[in-house]
Amino acid sequence: MRATENFSKTDIYLTSQTGKMKGKIANKPIFSALPLEFIFGLFLGMPGMTAYVGFYEICAPKKGEYVFVSAASGAVGQLVGQFAKLCGCYVVGSAGTKEKVDLLKNKFGFDEAFNYKEEQDLEAALKRLA
Repeated sequence: MRATENFSKTDIYLTSQTGKMKGKIANKPIFSALPLEFIFGLFLGMPGMTAYVGFYEICAPKKGEYVFVSAASGAVGQLVGQFAKLCGCYVVGSAGTKEKVDLLKNKFGFDEAFNYKEEQDLEAALKRLA
C-alpha cells in the first residue's frame, strides 16, 4: 500500500515497525456496527491482534464450519470464539475449570465447552460435542 492512497477516517491498517503499510484490517462486516473507540481498544492490544489475524487471516472460516478453541477462556481464545460465532460457525471451546466452561457457554456464546482436565480422551470429547 502507498501512503498516498485515500483513507477513510474509520479505516484501520496494519503497519510494520518501519511504518510501511501491510494491509487494511477494518474491512470486515462486523466493523460497520462497532464504534471506532471499541475497534481501537480491541485491536491495539496483543490479544486482539493475535485473535483477529489468526482467525480471519489464517483460519479464514466459512459460515457453518466447526471451530475448536483450545484455552478458550484466555485473552485470545475468548475473542476467537466470539469472532467464530459472528461468522456463523459452530464453536467448541476447552478450559481448565467448571467456572471457565460456564463462562464460555453463558457469557461468550460458545455452542459447547468442556473441562479438558476432566476428560480422559480429548478426541472423544470433541467428537461428542461437535
